[in-house]
Amino acid sequence: MKTLRKSRTLMIKRGPSTRKTSLIAALLAAFSLSTAASAITFQLLDHGDGVLGPDYGLRVDTQGEIFSVEIGAADILIDWDGGSTATLSGTLNQNTAGGSGGNDGSGGVWLVSYVFTGVTASGGGFVATGASGILTDPSAVETVLTGEANSDGLVFQLLADGHRLNGDDSSLVGRGWLLPAGAGEDWLVRTDVVPEPSTALLLGLGLATLAGARRR
Repeated sequence: MKTLRKSRTLMIKRGPSTRKTSLIAALLAAFSLSTAASAITFQLLDHGDGVLGPDYGLRVDTQGEIFSVEIGAADILIDWDGGSTATLSGTLNQNTAGGSGGNDGSGGVWLVSYVFTGVTASGGGFVATGASGILTDPSAVETVLTGEANSDGLVFQLLADGHRLNGDDSSLVGRGWLLPAGAGEDWLVRTDVVPEPSTALLLGLGLATLAGARRR
């Protein structure tokens, strides 16, 4: 007489705490991956240059021009994906035509595109060893911009050191120099980091999912 054996498959039921722990781990892993792969965007703001003034973002002294990066239609961003290049682009407002009337931005809207090369992370931001680009006036006349290296071989520094911001030693400040040498042409800007939309969305979805799991 044959003995029939029935095999049983053991079913392991995961409780709410196990599901919640797994969900949190997956969310953290996805967030870490997104953060590592995502680009950083910096919004440029005018800088007061200590007590010298007026506030500005770009000076092109050979043309007698001073530009705002935030007044009126001015809107300048630096996009950096963590690699060896970064791009500064957008619109500038020329302070009163001729650059001598303060930072009222009444001299017209100019375009700029400026690419940093040899970019490496440093001091909460980055530094660059090369840069070049084009500045375009309202009549579509173009001026070539070329970075000038300082004594450290850098043409631009974006560092969390509050450079020339009185009583501030931690805000992100960008400064860079332009040829011709000794002409006083430079970038000097305060910056804010623009939040990454995908990161905010990921966190929101994760929190909503956790809330749903808690209700179950």
